[in-house]
Amino acid sequence: MAADRRGYGERQSQLLRALVAGDELPEGFAPGEASVVSRSLRLKRSRAVAKTWPALAFALGSRVDERFDAFARSTAPPAVGGALADGLAFASTLDPGELSEDARVEVLVARARLVHRGATLRRRRGPFLRVIALHEPRRLLVVAQIAPGSTRVRTVPLGR
Repeated sequence: MAADRRGYGERQSQLLRALVAGDELPEGFAPGEASVVSRSLRLKRSRAVAKTWPALAFALGSRVDERFDAFARSTAPPAVGGALADGLAFASTLDPGELSEDARVEVLVARARLVHRGATLRRRRGPFLRVIALHEPRRLLVVAQIAPGSTRVRTVPLGR
């Protein structure tokens, strides 16, 4: 009985890895049906990221699901942090030129507050300082954090 449960649990884990991370399907599962389920799970992840990262999703427009699907095919969901961690990992794979200024700000503020390494996401403990140029209107964006929870975002207008 215990061996049956253990074997069942192992097959469930293998099926989940196959659906989410593209591992080989356990024996007895139909590849066509598994493919549909796998695509559905990636789309669910994409929509959760789009809801959590609205400026990023808006910047990618109609390509967001396609771009995220390509990312999700090679990247398992994060163990911790859900859509916030997933979106931060996804954003780090994009060319900065693809991002709108709003999306760049959204990502920069998240990076000031959070550290994402591998499958972990945690609050940043150390200092953070970044300055980026924004164009509409021309200004500098300064994002700083000295202590955890003290993130400051300021803009400095630039002359013409």
